[in-house]
Amino acid sequence: MFLKDVSLGHHESQLQFRLIHFWEAWNPVKKTLIGLEMLIIDEQGTVIQGFISPGRIEKYLPDMKRGSVYKLNNFYGSRNKSVFRVSDHTATVSFSWNSELSVLQGSHIHFDEDSFRFHSYEEFQAKCDLKGDLYGNLCNSPHVFLVI
Repeated sequence: MFLKDVSLGHHESQLQFRLIHFWEAWNPVKKTLIGLEMLIIDEQGTVIQGFISPGRIEKYLPDMKRGSVYKLNNFYGSRNKSVFRVSDHTATVSFSWNSELSVLQGSHIHFDEDSFRFHSYEEFQAKCDLKGDLYGNLCNSPHVFLVI
């Protein structure tokens, strides 16, 4: 299955992707961990957001490394949260109770290079009131709106 085909609901399919980046998402008010957010890309160049709930992080985090290629069996397509949205796909790949993640060693699958554009806090703040997403395209490559 390709990332562009991910829809809402349970999938017993297999995804192959490269992990671009991952980070912890925290609720700043309650100071609680929401989960582990990811940005992944497949061989067709589709970028999608991934998510691991707090109770499952310890199971998957030890094997996760930026730039590595993975195979994921069994996952859930959940609605992309507009507040934390970093890709234009409507669904997020969420790890479920029976998800199986494994590293693909020596994979010959070609993945597009990912690009990141760093923005100042002032640029970020100016875009916050536009009611749009904080991602975009840079030379036809997806990039994330990262604030320094």
